[in-house]
Amino acid sequence: MKSMTITKEDYQLLYDCLAQNAELSQHLFTSICTIVQKEFYQKGECLLKAGDISTRSCLVIKGVVHQFVYDIDETITTNITPQYLFFNSLKSYIEGSPSIEIHEAITDVELLYFEKQDIEELAKKDKELSYLLYKVHENILLDRENRMFLLQHRNPSKRYQLFHETVERSNWILDGTPDKYIASYLNMTPQQYSKEKRNYLLQKND
Repeated sequence: MKSMTITKEDYQLLYDCLAQNAELSQHLFTSICTIVQKEFYQKGECLLKAGDISTRSCLVIKGVVHQFVYDIDETITTNITPQYLFFNSLKSYIEGSPSIEIHEAITDVELLYFEKQDIEELAKKDKELSYLLYKVHENILLDRENRMFLLQHRNPSKRYQLFHETVERSNWILDGTPDKYIASYLNMTPQQYSKEKRNYLLQKND
């Protein structure tokens, strides 16, 4: 992990990602830019270890982050966060409790982040930011609920279909994420995922 200088392109990406959630004034964005920071992680490097306390809200600007827990010796994917999306370990972030999640860079990753204390202090002073954060987290929760519903289906074909139809991040996940991680995200074996992917593409091209 290393700190990086934020570029004009990074600021523009941050603006675009925030503005798609709610109207964003230039005054507010200027304030947000005073507290944002940037880091780089190499492929395979941990962003958050089990037992750490999550104190950041992060935006991936390059690469893919894998969020997972261990069940005995099995890795269970809790989320995959590609470019243009926000993430943190929400329970740890809200409660200040040790995280059970592990966050790992499965590619080289660049991200922008806000420390919780900084963003909360700014939100106390600016109601516009409070509303923006509400809309950001509302969309994150909707995305998680859509995934929760698709995982209720025992049929792998239905899960794969709903992944494309209801999970907003699906197109971003598919761009640059190795299949084995997507299979875990959909609670499938790699073999099941390969089969459903092939069948879906065949039906789409008919």
